[in-house]
Amino acid sequence: MAQTTPGLASTSPSSSDPASEGGASPYAEQQVARAALHRAEPAWLVDRRAEGARAFAATAMPTTALRPWRYTDVSTLSIEEHAPVPPTLRVEAELPAGAYAGPLAEALDSHADVVRAQLGSLVAGTEGRFIAANTALWNAGVLVHLPRGAVCEQPIIIDLSVDAQAGDGATDGAPAALLPRLLVVVEAQAQATIVVRLRSTDAPLLVPAVAEIIAGDHATVRLLLDGRWGERTREFTTLRSRVGQGATVEVATLAIGGRVVKQTLESLLLGEGAHSDLRGVALGDGEQHFDFVTLQDHVAPRTTSKVEIKAALAGASRSVYYGLTRVEETAAGAAAEQENRNLLLSGHAKADSDPVLEILTSEVIRCGHAATVGPVDRDALFYLQSRGLDDRTALQLLVAGFFQSVARRISLEGLEEDLAAVVHDKLAVADLS
Repeated sequence: MAQTTPGLASTSPSSSDPASEGGASPYAEQQVARAALHRAEPAWLVDRRAEGARAFAATAMPTTALRPWRYTDVSTLSIEEHAPVPPTLRVEAELPAGAYAGPLAEALDSHADVVRAQLGSLVAGTEGRFIAANTALWNAGVLVHLPRGAVCEQPIIIDLSVDAQAGDGATDGAPAALLPRLLVVVEAQAQATIVVRLRSTDAPLLVPAVAEIIAGDHATVRLLLDGRWGERTREFTTLRSRVGQGATVEVATLAIGGRVVKQTLESLLLGEGAHSDLRGVALGDGEQHFDFVTLQDHVAPRTTSKVEIKAALAGASRSVYYGLTRVEETAAGAAAEQENRNLLLSGHAKADSDPVLEILTSEVIRCGHAATVGPVDRDALFYLQSRGLDDRTALQLLVAGFFQSVARRISLEGLEEDLAAVVHDKLAVADLS
């Protein structure tokens, strides 16, 4: 049951939700509506969940014929076979007056107008099967709301984890599903930094996640997704932001754990002078599969954007990047940069990169893209080895340095050191053959 204390909110698993009971599929419209009514959700949300359930039933899984899914085949994945399980959620924050950071379920009462107006305003519940499943059954919802001019001096920390194991009482033997929903509404001239820590066991877990960020005029939002999933978690995240006049939205993602991590990160630059910054790091080993899709849609004049995705891949891991920077006819004076760099640390690792520019006006400041795929610089490796370091230690230092350009931009205390430690530990046992 959810509990809220000043600056702190937490939820613990509960097994009383009809959506988790046996019988009909929890993804069926009737079950979805019954579960929502059991939770005493408002009628408008029951209707939206039911709409998501109908879209889920009517929509096929994406195929590799679709460009964003070319290298990630989900044809054998059955979402219905994954039983939704309640998560453990903890939100910790020191908030200014009038701000809220906590469970979305509680915000249905305390911030009803904000939630009703903004939830689903950027990501429609009918867009695809993963999104429809989330719309129908999101069970790990968080709202962050800062009123006009509010400044959150310390990061808002969101810890989200799942302890359920396949075969325990929560799933009746089925693999588990976690359906996170994040809604961030930062009004004009407000500022917030949000860190989302994602954890799971090594049991099978499916995570269809949705995040929406609304940044008002001259607002600043910084969001870090720190994914340390267990080795059999498959994550499919859609994150979309709407950036107002003179506002900045910075999104960074650390893809460290998980079997499959597919993230679609989009920014709609709707206000003049808006800025978007998307950065990501993927560190792979074994058969890990990372797939990043980015969209920077410049709609208003004098908007700017930066994308930087880096991957270091050991074992037979794989990284895929497809990025589109679109500059509309109305976006005169836009400037955009897109970069994807991949280090192959073993002979079996693979990376595919496809950065794309779509420029519909000649009045741009500068728009460019770059992509590289290749092994570690042998000269740099030899230099470190000549200083007495063995091959693996030298490689650990080079990869940590490779990621630093991303870590430094995130500007979160202790992140650089933490990321270097993760690189050290993972590469200490990684397959580099």
